[in-house]
Formats: sequence, structure tokens, C-alpha cells
Amino acid sequence: MFIETYYDERAAVPATTSEPMIPFPELSGEELTVWQEYLPMRRQIRHLQSRFNTIPDPAIAEIKKATRSFERIEIWSRADDPMAVGVIGEEKPRYFSIVRWGDAKLTLAKVKRRLRIEKWLLRLTAIGGIMVFLVTLFIVVAYGG
Repeated sequence: MFIETYYDERAAVPATTSEPMIPFPELSGEELTVWQEYLPMRRQIRHLQSRFNTIPDPAIAEIKKATRSFERIEIWSRADDPMAVGVIGEEKPRYFSIVRWGDAKLTLAKVKRRLRIEKWLLRLTAIGGIMVFLVTLFIVVAYGG
């Protein structure tokens, strides 16, 4: 299993003057949009060890380290490719990458490519379904089936 952590004290992002420095990269713009689309299932972490025992120990350590920096931490996932995301704010939330595990070797470019392929497959499936319907309708009309 591959684990990618994002903690970096040198890259701390100041949230506001009243908040401490955040040593995790902020997700924004296209990067945020792509990850939200690729990892559509979200759940908030409440009881880390008892409930989410499928999280590997190194990822748990990173999440524990991050708890002091965020209002809440969510797990974004699809199948076997989860990512822990720190969240600040309710009305206009800000999102920060904490740790990914599973298929974490994926780059943003590879994720974008996968999403494009999935969209094309969905379209092709829909077109195939429509074609089967039209052919069946034609046969029924032409031969009175």
C-alpha cells in the first residue's frame, strides 16, 4: 500500500492572522475540483481508531497530527483510494490535503485522465442503450413483433 503525506512545516499556509500556520497544502481551483469529483464519497472522522480501522497506521499518525490545525477532518474516497482532508470554515470552507493512501501514486494528471475516460464510457454506455432501444423499436414496428 502506498501512502503519501502532505505535512510540511516549511510550506505552512497562514489561514488568518488569528489562526496558526497550517503545515498542509491548501486544495483550491482546478486541483480541488478534480479531487472532489474523483473522490465523491465523504465522511467526517469522529472516532478515528474505533470506527475507521481500515486506515493504515502511518495515515492515522498524520491525521492525528492534523487534528489541531482543522475544525474537522473528512475522508474523501472511492473504492480503495481515500484521502484525508482538513476543513476550515462552514459557509466558505477551505480544504487542505493531509494524507492519501491506497492508490496514492496517482498524480493529478492521471486522475484527470481517469475522469475523462469514465465520462466517455458513461456516454458510450448511454449511446449503446439508446441504439439497442431504437433497433428493438425498429424491429417491432417493421415486423409487427
